[in-house]
Amino acid sequence: CGGLSTLRENPASDAAVYGNGGLAVQKGDYVYFVNGYINTSDVADTNHFGKIDHSAIYRAKLTDGKVVETNVETDEDGEKIVDKTQSINDLEIIVPKVAGFEYSNLYIFGDYIYYSTPNNLKDRKGEVQSTHLHFYRARLDRAGGNDLLYSTDAENTEVSITMYSIGDEVYQVIKDGEKLVLNTIKGKSVTVKTISEDAHEASLPVYQNSTDVVRDIDKKIYFTEHTDTGSALKAFDLASKETEEIFNQAGIEYEIINTNGDYLYYVKTNSVPPAFSGKIYAMDKNNNEILVSNQAVTDDIKEYHLAGTNTGASVIYTDGTSTYFKRSTDASGTLVLSADVISEIVDVQGNFMYYIKDSNLYKINYTLANQTAELVLPEGTTPKTDSTANIDIDNKKIFYFVKYTNNYYLHFINFEATDEDENTYTHFIGKLMEEDYLETSEE
Repeated sequence: CGGLSTLRENPASDAAVYGNGGLAVQKGDYVYFVNGYINTSDVADTNHFGKIDHSAIYRAKLTDGKVVETNVETDEDGEKIVDKTQSINDLEIIVPKVAGFEYSNLYIFGDYIYYSTPNNLKDRKGEVQSTHLHFYRARLDRAGGNDLLYSTDAENTEVSITMYSIGDEVYQVIKDGEKLVLNTIKGKSVTVKTISEDAHEASLPVYQNSTDVVRDIDKKIYFTEHTDTGSALKAFDLASKETEEIFNQAGIEYEIINTNGDYLYYVKTNSVPPAFSGKIYAMDKNNNEILVSNQAVTDDIKEYHLAGTNTGASVIYTDGTSTYFKRSTDASGTLVLSADVISEIVDVQGNFMYYIKDSNLYKINYTLANQTAELVLPEGTTPKTDSTANIDIDNKKIFYFVKYTNNYYLHFINFEATDEDENTYTHFIGKLMEEDYLETSEE
């Protein structure tokens, strides 16, 4: 595979996978991750397989579920010395191609790792088309090729993706501008199908772990298409490969939020003046509608996010001033944060919502009223928090980038492991490039 030797030790094909869709993903006793971050604008036409070290995909073998630092030295006081050898044990490169950038997304299914990378081709003017994306897959054991599955027509800011599996088929759903594409992967076979050329929005469900059971609602891909009088809500059945029209009523527009739990969430708007109104609805697999919030959705609604699967049909939203949690069964929403607008929600897991504010990561229990946010990332580092995509929350671990001398490298917090002072702490994971070597302490 691009000159790399085949790896003899690998996780079992049926080993459990945790953390799909982010900066790092674990399978068996190995964690696969991007070694750092690079801006799309800095990617050159040298982004070819075998040419990249920084921001490439590596793996590390876990010992008792943890990464182990190598060549750890201490000074006379017993303090750790961080020098140019900073790395971790059992570190091996899997894909020497850019994967740590604004649109990183790693997935593992079977014996393959799937990833996105900036397009390295040039246009007619000789400029690298790095704002467009390639989607590849590579074998985890480095045996065989690096297969190109799809290249986007739209620029990366207009592209979104999800992947999940049902039975022996893996589905890669790509929203490429207004084109909705489905790659159906079964073993070595990949079938590409364009579901719609005019998809305004689409449901892109998140399944991080191979142990997650795909719900009935996600056995269809929901999307909207423009009509002369509004929009139509449609569904593509993954089994039959057929599309059905769910709703199409003159003067009604649909804006899909996403699926969560057993429901598809969307904003339903009556656009016929003067009765303009938009409200948040949920729909079950039988196309039954539930009104989640009867508060009209206006331009003041800055953000809404789906709550956890254990909260029924519910959403988290801001009204331009404060943040609320609303169940369909409640008469009114719970005021979670007063006079505080959350505009960059990273993830919702369990009863906690994680969001970016003041260049750091915070969390709150969104089910309780009048909360005080808790700082998550440790102080004293420079985390890259300019985008929610640069933080990956996987249950008890949070992966994020930290600035070194010249480049950003991946770190993670493990809430299950503490140091001798019983404090949660951050780990470096990867290997420093030469331009980022740190001097060894000399006394």
